[in-house]
Amino acid sequence: MSGNDDADEQHRYRPPHTEKHQIPTISRYREEKKARQSAAQQYGDQGDQTDYGERQEVDRPYEPEDFDAGESQNQQEDDESPVDTSEADAGAEDPRTRRKDLKKRKDERADREVTDPVTHLPVWIHDLTSAALEEVPENEEPFGSTTRTATGLSNKRKSGDQLQQETRDLQQGHDDMRTLFPPPNFDTIQTELADISRRGVTIGLIGVVVLLVLAGALERLVNSDSIAGHLNEKTSIPRWSVRLTLWAILGSAASGAVAALIWAVRDWMGKRIESLWDDEIWNANGEKTVASSEGHDTESVAWLNALLGSVWPLINPDLFTSLADTLEDVMQASLPKMVQMVSVNDIGQGSENIRILGIRWLPTGAAARAVNEDGKLEKSDQDKANDRQVSGEGEVQNGEKGQNGNGNGNDQTEQAQDGSQQQTAEGLEAEDGDFINMEVSFAYRARSGKRSIKDRANDMHLYMAFYLPAGVKFPVWVDLRGVVGTVRLRLQLCPDPPFFSLCTFTFLGQPKVELSCTPLSKHAVNIMDVPLISNFVQSSVDAAMAQYVAPKSLNLDLKDMLAGDDFKKDTDARGVLVVNIKRGYDFKTGDQGIPLIKDGSSDPYVSVGWAKFGKPMWSTRLLLNEMEPWWDETAYVLVTPEELNVDERIRVQLWDSDRMTADDDLGRVEVDLKEIMRRDESNSKMWHREDGFRALKKGENMPGKLEWSIGYFSKARIQQCQLEKQTFDPQIKSLEQLEKKADEVCQRKLREAHIKEGRHKGDADELEQQKAQEFKSMQDAMVISSPPPDGFPSGVFSIQIHQITGLELEKVSKTQNEKAEEGNDEEEEGEGLPSAYCTVIINHNKAFKTRTKPKNAKPFYNASTERYLADWRSAEVYVSVRDARVKEDDPLLGIVHLPLWEVFKERSQVNGFYPVAGGIGYGRIRLSMVWRSVQLQAPPESLGWQYGTLEIPSPISEVEVSEELKHFKLKFHTDLGSGKMYPDKHSGTWKSKHDQSLKLPVHKRYSTSLAIEFRHTGTFRDQTPAFAVLWLKNIPDEEEKEMTLNVWKGDYERATKNALPECGEKVGTIKLRLTFWNGLGSAHSKWASKQKEVSDVVEVLEAARDNLEEMQHEKEAGIVDGEDTDSSDEEHGNGKVEGDDGEGKKGPVEKVKDLKKQQGHLSRQNRGVMQWKIPRTAQWASHKLERTESKLHGLFHHHTKQSGIETEV
Repeated sequence: MSGNDDADEQHRYRPPHTEKHQIPTISRYREEKKARQSAAQQYGDQGDQTDYGERQEVDRPYEPEDFDAGESQNQQEDDESPVDTSEADAGAEDPRTRRKDLKKRKDERADREVTDPVTHLPVWIHDLTSAALEEVPENEEPFGSTTRTATGLSNKRKSGDQLQQETRDLQQGHDDMRTLFPPPNFDTIQTELADISRRGVTIGLIGVVVLLVLAGALERLVNSDSIAGHLNEKTSIPRWSVRLTLWAILGSAASGAVAALIWAVRDWMGKRIESLWDDEIWNANGEKTVASSEGHDTESVAWLNALLGSVWPLINPDLFTSLADTLEDVMQASLPKMVQMVSVNDIGQGSENIRILGIRWLPTGAAARAVNEDGKLEKSDQDKANDRQVSGEGEVQNGEKGQNGNGNGNDQTEQAQDGSQQQTAEGLEAEDGDFINMEVSFAYRARSGKRSIKDRANDMHLYMAFYLPAGVKFPVWVDLRGVVGTVRLRLQLCPDPPFFSLCTFTFLGQPKVELSCTPLSKHAVNIMDVPLISNFVQSSVDAAMAQYVAPKSLNLDLKDMLAGDDFKKDTDARGVLVVNIKRGYDFKTGDQGIPLIKDGSSDPYVSVGWAKFGKPMWSTRLLLNEMEPWWDETAYVLVTPEELNVDERIRVQLWDSDRMTADDDLGRVEVDLKEIMRRDESNSKMWHREDGFRALKKGENMPGKLEWSIGYFSKARIQQCQLEKQTFDPQIKSLEQLEKKADEVCQRKLREAHIKEGRHKGDADELEQQKAQEFKSMQDAMVISSPPPDGFPSGVFSIQIHQITGLELEKVSKTQNEKAEEGNDEEEEGEGLPSAYCTVIINHNKAFKTRTKPKNAKPFYNASTERYLADWRSAEVYVSVRDARVKEDDPLLGIVHLPLWEVFKERSQVNGFYPVAGGIGYGRIRLSMVWRSVQLQAPPESLGWQYGTLEIPSPISEVEVSEELKHFKLKFHTDLGSGKMYPDKHSGTWKSKHDQSLKLPVHKRYSTSLAIEFRHTGTFRDQTPAFAVLWLKNIPDEEEKEMTLNVWKGDYERATKNALPECGEKVGTIKLRLTFWNGLGSAHSKWASKQKEVSDVVEVLEAARDNLEEMQHEKEAGIVDGEDTDSSDEEHGNGKVEGDDGEGKKGPVEKVKDLKKQQGHLSRQNRGVMQWKIPRTAQWASHKLERTESKLHGLFHHHTKQSGIETEV
């Protein structure tokens, strides 16, 4: 793969909720609804100048010039043109009357014209109202509830009269079916029969003449007189007898030939007449169907409703889990402050089925052409690369964009693209290959007269619970009273079962839904509907449905859904963008100086992000009072279809950090993403640039320049080592064999399609498209069935959290155990169940957090995240599950440890259940993980972790400096810690106090330097006459390196903050050995205790270490089989236990440490004193006070625009 391929491909998918695809909320839905109604009102107030029926012509977004010249030729060839398939009928009534009615209903209907995501043509839609719902009649009696549909024992009790009536009904139905095949057109039949008769007579006469001629010629050739004379001489047989016999033989042969010819002609005529009759009957049926559908374009769906009604009660309610999950997320994101959480505990479809009101097929419209951001159809260009060739990759065609590398754009028109805008773009992509369009109207209405909960259970319903302060549970029964709507579908066809691949789904207007909510109590039922709750739940349903109202749409991969493949086989990211920020200079000052006292300066840092998304994703370190900053830091940004679909630009922005006010914008540089992906200078290599800064307003420049580099690295194609190890098709060992196999498969699949009449046009393109899809499908299957390739350790890691099953809290108190033994049914109602959420920790850094699923033993998440990892061979992933509690620290329910070198040992894709252990709960969590390498081969120094511990052995002996400096102490600094070594006059070396190695904690290793000061103790303060600097990005992980550093004399503060090539005057060298141990260790303890997120990670690591020790003890006791264990959880560099005297005895210090460790373990398990709520609440208050103090202290510090933890909300 290359950048050009990635930029020219397109991807359609439904991502989980992220910062860019936020969970819909009621407030956002109401804002959008209000805007629709306001626009409709302004449109309706235009007066008599333009009536409703004329709007479709006046304000159509597509003008004739929008269609290219080549389209007319296509229309002549196909005898079809894109047709507006809207249901609007301008001539149904007087326009003035219609406009008045519209004005009365505009607040609720919100009539508007949008682009249909299915046909890509304009269509007038409106939101459905209560009046439309009232017009829907009730369903017929459910299948099996009447005598006519009875089954089983009820079927045996039918009387003779009932059976006779059903017999008459069946015969009548059969007769009605026969009327579907009316008599043919006799005029046409007469003409065809005459033609067949003429052909038969002509062929018969010609055949007889030919046979007679042949018989005469044969008689001449045989010469009967010579044969008769010859026989007369030998046998004395009369000549006339021989001649008569020969003539009889020839006559018999001729008569047989004529009879055979007559039989053949009669048989041909009979078959031809039968075929003609059948064809005319079929054509007559088709003509009747077309004629009957001219007045009403929908198909009869009585049979479909009957089938749906019979199978509806048998459908497994678990199929609706995703709907309940979506509704719960919307309500959770929109809860009022007085409600702590809400949970949907059960969903049921009841026995009353949804009714299909009508189905009709739609023209293909302009679905094969993309729609740009302005709502205009892209011009048809036969030479343009297909943007929908391979399902699962690529971009939307958004018109011809400028390729100016330094394009700015106006921020006033470049607001951040929210999920709805991107969702609209994804639904308006060009569709290639075979597809069908259809429109379905549906409705549901509960039976009237039902009052009891038992009767209401036959309707669609939800059982949910609101949780109020003080743990008060408020259960509610939600009854669906009715729904009506219209949906359009586009189904992409494929040659493999189920013969449908992608489905585009959109509502034509907001469906109308009516709900009623009934509060429930444990001892009685309150049948009074609560309007406040009903409005809240109904608004949540409306907000969820509004995500799929045209022009928005939902894209589903039906093939994978029906096959049960609900896990990823590939990453969403197409590749990775590498951005290296070198330095900046000559930019303007952010802080004004004071004349004659202080010069103006800046506190600069650089952020990297997407121009349209707006939010920075990464930033460099902050350099105080610096006008010539040297950063030399590198960012890795994933490129996904979300960016390709909206033609994103990478934005590199310079900021001046301020303590109390918003940071100042000092300039920006923007480059088009697709330009980076396609240019030879940046495709799979780094492009070194020097750009001037631009202002916020388009066209204005700002002082200053930026030296930086950028490059795009796409995902690596399948390698030879993977072909040799893949298990998908072991017979394929090379790319040539893979291409040949894909070609053979496609030729076989499309064999029948190519010989079909009328399919000559476009067969070659269809075959190439199918080949590309088959090749990608087979290649992806081989990639995930083999381990990651050798030589490409860097890549994209994707993890998806599907669900947790059997989640429960451990019973730690006697009361809880007694309740469990009594079989208390509170667990079924949600009491005592955890409100779980998951966090993903990658390389000891918290990266992702799911939403909370309240009071649920089987929480369903389907949440995923993707990250760039420098080296999968050393990466560790932890998935922790916590219980969200009020006025308590969220306790750890359990963890899952995933060392990627073990996870991807045999396959690049893993899917399965993992036990959740190490906390206060139990359960099994389903995870799926995918790894895809990228074409980036970084040096070993760039493959490490951010967190780590720098170990510097003592003593240091090889130092070449002046005699004066040899008497100074050495002080070592990292971003989190420091250590000292003192000169030894006798040995001429520097040693630590106990002659032990210094272990310095490191937080941001790739933006941190090791600073070594030669410190001199002065009268008032210590002085630093010389120093050495080592940037930790220049050393690899877990490998002892011997480094010779220059000793400088100059500006120590600037040299340790800026990655300068020269730090001043060189006055000597110092040689030292050091090792960087990756991960959090004991050296981070003091700092981690003050950081909430880091302390959570430390708790997870301690739980993992306890799990490892418990496993080792079980193996030593023989409880489990001894196997090779993973020691990754042990602290690096600590080969032996401190204080161990070799005889198993421990001193007082070690005993105190063990006691603290045991107390921490009990606290984590909510045992000991922590099994009661009061101590846990006190601990929470103490931690909250510490974090508040830390926040207040940080208010007066400088900050950068670092991205936080990714969440779904």
